[in-house]
Amino acid sequence: MPADEIHNHGGVPARLAPYESRALTYRSDVRKLTRAILITTLVCGALLALSLLIGEANVVEWARASGGKSESERGFATLLLRMPRYLMYAVFFLFFLIGRDRKQRVWMHVALVVLVIELVFAGGLVRVLKFVVARARPKTDGQPFSRWSNYYHSFPSGDAADVAASISFFVYFARHNAVRWLCLAGLGAVVFERMMNRWHYPSDIIAGAYLLFVISFIVWHWFVVGFPFERVRAWLRQDEAPEVEPEAALPADEENVAEGEA
Repeated sequence: MPADEIHNHGGVPARLAPYESRALTYRSDVRKLTRAILITTLVCGALLALSLLIGEANVVEWARASGGKSESERGFATLLLRMPRYLMYAVFFLFFLIGRDRKQRVWMHVALVVLVIELVFAGGLVRVLKFVVARARPKTDGQPFSRWSNYYHSFPSGDAADVAASISFFVYFARHNAVRWLCLAGLGAVVFERMMNRWHYPSDIIAGAYLLFVISFIVWHWFVVGFPFERVRAWLRQDEAPEVEPEAALPADEENVAEGEA
């Protein structure tokens, strides 16, 4: 980003300077993006190694037992554990409403970016990967497997991807670690519910969350530094220099006058 586009207070990009907040910072650079992806990779890799060491089936059974012995207890636990997901939907809907004010338009942009990430990646890309991998869910053991029914597809977890896409904005931009830990706790609650009800193995959840965290961090980085629209147009050859028409020749008498003045 050119130096003249940086706001003097906190390194905030000039186009986002009117929307500065005490709770959030919009600064982003390649180092911040690289650090976020690296930490996410290390944490997800460690969790995957731990789950494989313990045994994914054992983790699922532990979550199942922790949810309660009766169906009513597990139903109540399911309702509570799903609440962070619905809360995030409400937060971004509130952002959209706040963004209707011209002075707060950036919040509408944030809500729309989250919506695009959800639809294109957490919905579209994850759905395609489910059909390609076609891994059976833990709860479908002993039942006929259908490759073309989403009910049977476990990898990657669409729920983990959905929540990761939602909280990625706060994980990437929050100034206080308490905000990050609160969002990650919400993600943990949702994915625990998916294992408790035997919808996913730990590797399904880790893969879905990791995929959307990485994609979302890249999108939020571009949201700050600017999407490379000009470069894309250049690749599509839409920024070619217009042809310059040759100057019309001067009449003979005007050429003589010009030479005389020279």
